[in-house]
Amino acid sequence: MIYQEMRELSYAGFSVFHDEALIPAIQGEIPVNVKNTNAPEKPGTLIVPEEGFTAKKTITGIAGGKNFAALYLRKYMLNKGAGFTLKVMEIFNRHHVSYEHMPSGIDDLTIIFKKDALNDQLIDVICNEIQTSLNPDQMQWIDDYAITMVVGEGMKDKLTLCASLLYPLGKKDISIQMINQGASQISIMLGTRRKDEETVIKTIYDNFIAED
Repeated sequence: MIYQEMRELSYAGFSVFHDEALIPAIQGEIPVNVKNTNAPEKPGTLIVPEEGFTAKKTITGIAGGKNFAALYLRKYMLNKGAGFTLKVMEIFNRHHVSYEHMPSGIDDLTIIFKKDALNDQLIDVICNEIQTSLNPDQMQWIDDYAITMVVGEGMKDKLTLCASLLYPLGKKDISIQMINQGASQISIMLGTRRKDEETVIKTIYDNFIAED
């Protein structure tokens, strides 16, 4: 896999390295071989620079994490109201809270956090400030949230990939709360209930990686 694929996987729990540990290797374009401690004789996974890399599989890896929560905000004409998102971010900044991701629609946005970034008291304070200063039409704190990252350099320009991912999950009655594909096209993020996370990972693995 390439460095960028590893970074995408680390978002949802693939934490073999500390983020800053790989900076010298990335800057020097030095390949890194990750070995299994329990089976060091096996080839392991080679993490390489992007230049000259050719993807052999559509999906390189899947990673999931259950330690997420989300704040859903909806306000009619949100996209026309200058500064709405900025004001939300200012409230978070005032309380020293960082967010992980913020997918949005024309009238709504969802702000995803690591669950341990906020306690119940801080959640109440932030929600009250947002209600007072921005008066959203709907505000909902979602505590039951898991993130699954599907990553692969071979996913680029695969026109039916999203449909192929979602179809087997739908057959297992898994509700997708959020889906987001980055502009790089090498990752798809799925938001689900925590109880579904293992099933999501196994289903995608069985339908894509095991068959490759």
